Amino acid sequence: MEPIVRIRRSRWLSLVSTVLTLGIAFVLLMVHQYVVGRQVLLEELHTEAAIIAENSSAALVFDDARSGKEIIAAIRHTPRIVAAALYRANGMLLAAESSGTRSFPSNLSGVDGEPAAGSVGVPDTTSFGASGGLLREDIHFNGAMIGTLVLEVDFTSLYRRLLEYAAGVVGIAVVALALAYRLTRRLRRRTARAEERLEHFALYDQVTGLPNRRLFEDELRKVVDHVRRQAVPAALLFLDVDDFKKVNDSFGHEVGDQVLAMVAERLRSTLRAGDVVGRIGGDEFAAVLYGVGDPDYTAHVVRKLIAAISVPFPTEPTPTHIGLSVGIAMLPADGEDPAALLRHADMAMYVAKGQGKNGYQFFSESIDGKVRHDLRLEADLRLALKEHDGGLWVAYQPKVCARTRRVVGVEALARWRTEDGGFVSPAEFIPVAEHTGLISELGDWVLDRVCRDLAELRATGVAVPKVAVNVSPLQLLRGDAIVGRASRTLARYGERATHFEFELTESALTEARGARVLEALRAAGFALAIDDFGTGYSSLGYLKRFQVSTLKIDQSFISGVPGDEENAAIVRAVVQMAHALNISVVAEGVETEVQAEFLAMAGCDILQGYLLGRPMAVNELATFLREPTAAVV
Repeated sequence: MEPIVRIRRSRWLSLVSTVLTLGIAFVLLMVHQYVVGRQVLLEELHTEAAIIAENSSAALVFDDARSGKEIIAAIRHTPRIVAAALYRANGMLLAAESSGTRSFPSNLSGVDGEPAAGSVGVPDTTSFGASGGLLREDIHFNGAMIGTLVLEVDFTSLYRRLLEYAAGVVGIAVVALALAYRLTRRLRRRTARAEERLEHFALYDQVTGLPNRRLFEDELRKVVDHVRRQAVPAALLFLDVDDFKKVNDSFGHEVGDQVLAMVAERLRSTLRAGDVVGRIGGDEFAAVLYGVGDPDYTAHVVRKLIAAISVPFPTEPTPTHIGLSVGIAMLPADGEDPAALLRHADMAMYVAKGQGKNGYQFFSESIDGKVRHDLRLEADLRLALKEHDGGLWVAYQPKVCARTRRVVGVEALARWRTEDGGFVSPAEFIPVAEHTGLISELGDWVLDRVCRDLAELRATGVAVPKVAVNVSPLQLLRGDAIVGRASRTLARYGERATHFEFELTESALTEARGARVLEALRAAGFALAIDDFGTGYSSLGYLKRFQVSTLKIDQSFISGVPGDEENAAIVRAVVQMAHALNISVVAEGVETEVQAEFLAMAGCDILQGYLLGRPMAVNELATFLREPTAAVV
C-alpha cells in the first residue's frame, strides 16, 4: 500500500541521513583533532629544537665534536625526532645521530653545492610533509650565527594518537548507541504500534472497519486498470442509507454508529469475498463488483443488498427500519476514469432516492443530462436570489369563504421567469432548492417580497386580510433561526405576525428537530396550517400540540367529488374532525361549481382553486380585490 511504502521509505531515509550525519560529524571531528594535534606537535618540536640548539652552542664555539655528539644523542629519548645533525657555521658537519633511513651530508651544501654520495640533501628551510620532515634551527651566540641544527621529525606518534582517539570515539558511540537502543526499545515498539494505528486510521473507517474513501478510490483505480487490461466487466455501486437521520435523531449518534457498523457487516456478508466495499461518507457506502458479467446479475446483487438492509436492526428500545438507495455505474461502459465513475454512480443514486428510496438505478446519459440541468438550475437560482431583478416573483392565489365567496386571504407562491421570457416550474426549482440548501434563502426572499408587495397594496388603498406562506420541512430542520429572521423581516416593514399563516406539510409535524421551531413560530404569533392534509402520517395529537389553525384538504380528494363517494366521505370526515378541534378547513384545487357547492354543504370553511382565482401577480391581485364581488372580509 502506498502509505506503508512511504513510511518504510521514510524510515530508510531517516536511517541513511542519521548515518551520513554521524559520518560527517566524525570526519570533521577527526580533521579538527588532526589540525590541533599537528599544531601542538610542531610547537613542541620547535621548543625541543630550541633547547637542543641552546645546549649545543658551547660545543660549536669550542668545535667540540664529542660534546656535540653527546648532546644530540639525547634525541633517542624523543620518539618524534628520529635523527639529528649539528653543523658548524661554515656548513661542515660537527656531529650527527642518524636513523636507519637517513644519513646527513658532511656539508650542508655538499661538494660544489651538491649533496655527498649516499646522503640526502638538507633544505634551506624547515620542511614538513604528511608523515614528517626536516626541522632546521640556526644557532646564535652573542648575535652571531655559530651553527645549524637539523632534526628529522616523524609524525607517527600524531597518527597513533589520532587512531586511539578515533577508536575511543567509535567505542563511546557504539556503547552510547547500544544503551540508547536498549533504553528506547520500548519507545520504538510503541512508536511502531502507533504508526500501525496511524496507517489503519489513514486507510480504514473507524466506525465500520471498512476501507475509507481514500483506500476505496485506490482500489477502484486498480479495478479500472484490471478492466482495461483484461476486458472483464465490473460494476460500481454507490449506496446511500435512507432515513438515517431518523436513527440519529431518535436514538443518538452512538446508536447511529452501531447501526452503521451493522450495515457494513450486512454489506460484507452479502457480497463476495473478492468484492470491495467501503464507507465514503457519513451514511454513504460504495462497492465494486468484479466480473459481474451483465447488468442483470448486478441488479440481482443489488436487490439482495436492499433486502439485507431492509431487515430491522436490533436497536433499543425499538428496532430500527432503514432502506438503501443504490446508484450503479458499469465498467467500462459508463467510463474508465475513477472520479467520473463515482460521479456517475452518485448521480444514479440521487435519481433512485428521488424515485421513492429503497431502490436502485443504473446510470444513463439521460440521468447525466438531468443532473447537469439541475446544476445549471442551481447556479441560475443562486444568481436570481442575489440579483435585484433575477426573474423571481411572487404570485398570489385568492382564498374565498365557502358560503359568501368573499376573499378571506391569499396564498403566496414562488414563481420564476427566465431571461428569455419563459417560466421555470416550481415543481422543478423547489426540489433543487431543497436539495442544495437554497430553500432557506428562497423562503427568506419570498417573505421579504410578500412584505414589500403588501406595503405597495396598502399604499394604493388595497388591504389583504391574511397571507399564507409555504415553509419547507428542511427550513425547520435548520433550527429556530427562521423565527428570528421572519420576525425581523416583518418588523422592518411594519407587518404583524397575526397577519401571516405558515403552511407546512404533515411530515413537518412528525420531525423531531422541527418541533421546537413550530412551537417557536406559534409563540411568535404566526398561525400554522397543514397543507395536503390526508397524504401524510400526522396524528390528532400533533394537531393539538402545535395548535394548528387550518387544515388544507389535498386536491386529490377534491377532484372526484361529489361523484366519488369515498372521497366525499373522506372530505366530510376531515371537516367534522377539524371542527371538533376548532380548526378551520380549506379545500384546495376547486375547479368546478359543483365541487364548490358540495364543499360548502360539507362544511368546508374556505375554498381555493382555479374556479375562484388563479395565481396572479401583485398588480393583478390589486385589480381583483377592487372588484365588488371580491369584497375582502
